[in-house]
Amino acid sequence: MRFARLLCALSLLSGCAILRRPPAAPAPPGTVEQPGPGGTTTTAPTRPNRVPRGAVAEADKPEWMRGLLLPELPLRWYPQVSAYLELYKRDPRWREIMRGWLRRLGTYRAAIEAGLAREGLPPGLVFVSMIESGFTSGALSSKGAGGFWQFRPDVARAYGLEVSFWVDERRDLERSTAAAARYLGDLHERFGNWELALAGYNAGVFAVLDSILRYNTNDYFTLCSVEAGLPFETTQYVPKVLAVGIVAQNRQVFGLDDVVPDRPIEWDLIEAPAATSFESLATRAGLTADELAQWNPIYVRRRTPPDRPGVHLRVPAGRGEKLARVFAKVRPADLVPAVIRPGETVARLARARRVPVARLRRLNAIADDGEVTAGTTLLLPRAGSKAQ
Repeated sequence: MRFARLLCALSLLSGCAILRRPPAAPAPPGTVEQPGPGGTTTTAPTRPNRVPRGAVAEADKPEWMRGLLLPELPLRWYPQVSAYLELYKRDPRWREIMRGWLRRLGTYRAAIEAGLAREGLPPGLVFVSMIESGFTSGALSSKGAGGFWQFRPDVARAYGLEVSFWVDERRDLERSTAAAARYLGDLHERFGNWELALAGYNAGVFAVLDSILRYNTNDYFTLCSVEAGLPFETTQYVPKVLAVGIVAQNRQVFGLDDVVPDRPIEWDLIEAPAATSFESLATRAGLTADELAQWNPIYVRRRTPPDRPGVHLRVPAGRGEKLARVFAKVRPADLVPAVIRPGETVARLARARRVPVARLRRLNAIADDGEVTAGTTLLLPRAGSKAQ
């Protein structure tokens, strides 16, 4: 406190001294004033704005890339950004992919940006979801990452999402966005900048930490440049996120201003009976089972879960009240729940309950070579039932 007051006093004193002096002539253009000996000032040439190491200066970009609007995302423009922009401008396959992404962006952008804002994050992070899944709820990678934000099951559960036999909340836009925002915020707090935060999102926290410790630097460009620094995919990932954001902000430059965005989805949330197939519900709702599944992608077995008392479904906006009355009259299918015990298989359960294995698999949407873990609730038909 004393030091702060001292600094304040000194600043006031220096201000008074300056006021007593005659006004100095302005420094010549292209120079700045700097302290000289004996309290005098001298002029020196100004230094041009420094470009961060590895980044591309505005003057070094192709002419058509200069002055492009940037998304609200503090990332540096590396050469890979220019390379991706060339693809989105000239390559027919990449242009078609971008058209699909921009159409779906219209549906999901507002909801995602609202979720990011609640955590105080830059709205430009919406383009992470664009790169991860193309705004496709059912996207699934070869490594088991799934949903809008391509969460791995362990990370999804750590951030409060259910990933179980019946339900996958990685496919829920609002819940997965809330989880992704918290995760991205944690990564930024850990690494201190968005380049390393996104690198951690792509490669994993420990892969980035190991690289930082091995090379004793937290500069993203350096870690991308050294041998065995960051995975090659990660070195391309961050520039790719910035590139798609630039395309979205400059559609006319890329000849994509004719893309008509899809409209945001609006729905009503209503109660529905448990353990009931989408086919049965859709018939009564005047929808198709596929439409009901598109509205409710978190129910991965195309059936409402049997292992919880309350089940809710999304239906088209404006039809909720009517469909709630219809669903209230639907009787649950003539099925009974059975919990898989440790060491038990689908085939053993079928034999024990005298149910054909194929029928048991069909009722629970289990692949022919699929198995389930202990504790999972499956549905079996009652004796003599024809439930499907």
